[in-house]
Amino acid sequence: MEYLDTLLSALTRSTGIGYFGDVQEKIVTELQKNSINACKEKDTSVIGKIEGRTDMGIMIACHVDEIGFIVSAIDDAGRIRISQVGGFDVRVLPGQEVVVHGRETLTAYIGAKPPHLMDQDERKKAVRFDELFVDTGLGASEVKEYVKIGDYITFQGNYTKLKDDLRCAKALDNRASVACAMLVMRALARSTPWCSVYFVATSQEEYTGLGARIHSFHLPVQYAIVVDVSFGDQPLLAEHETYMLQKGPTIVRGGTVPEMLYQHLVQVAKKNDIPIQIEVIPSGTGTDADVIAFNREGIPTCVIGIPLRYMHTPVEVVALQDIVRAKRLIVGFIEELESVVSRT
Repeated sequence: MEYLDTLLSALTRSTGIGYFGDVQEKIVTELQKNSINACKEKDTSVIGKIEGRTDMGIMIACHVDEIGFIVSAIDDAGRIRISQVGGFDVRVLPGQEVVVHGRETLTAYIGAKPPHLMDQDERKKAVRFDELFVDTGLGASEVKEYVKIGDYITFQGNYTKLKDDLRCAKALDNRASVACAMLVMRALARSTPWCSVYFVATSQEEYTGLGARIHSFHLPVQYAIVVDVSFGDQPLLAEHETYMLQKGPTIVRGGTVPEMLYQHLVQVAKKNDIPIQIEVIPSGTGTDADVIAFNREGIPTCVIGIPLRYMHTPVEVVALQDIVRAKRLIVGFIEELESVVSRT
């Protein structure tokens, strides 16, 4: 777990929003350390490849982008107005520490009207996004010198170790899955797999699906595995809406996932004594699978989820053992898929 802990800390402390960030370079460097050919593509996706014994190919897709903000205006007092890049729960934003990625990197906070100065009606309502602003503590002239319209803003990248193997950070959606897929590639690189395996840390899943769309189109793959996060257990939610942390990854069953791939995942889990949770999603999965599965003439795609609490907030929480179990599941799936394919 020590390697995973170090890797996950580095990934979540890094930045990757839109076309901006440094997380891709760190992924490339780490893959290359493990003798895996890897490069950053024009769309900022990262592709790594392990050559197989046959011309069959399988893609492991895990989106690398994080949610954040973009500077939309700077007022005469130096307050920065923002637009969303990806979806947020606006209720958690006031008071959050953020980083403004301008000409200079600035630490700042998201400000809002104090509750003491709200009238009774305002106190009963959630703060609207257009009422928020970013305060750097600098005057207007300094802010405008360092910050331009269109600059990106992200949450501050802290990495906190909670009880046991629970970890809290921003961007665990979806750096937890990126770390998982990197562990898979590290394991498969120790031998020559039966098929070529393509690691794709996809760009812009949060709002365009760009990376998944273009790379599943041009890469010579016949199957795909999407690794993303699922909703972790927390109060006030029905049991069927969430999945327990530390109880294993989820396997999605539904209209987007071919039954053959779903059943293969379940059999691999049983054979290797890997705890799993079944996640029923009747139609769209809300992941890169919704692009990949329907690309070209259709690419059979399955989805594995890592339970995560407090999604799309700066305090997302995952369990390291769920990441490791997902890695074991994917490695087994790939290694034993040849026999399944040969029967179809």
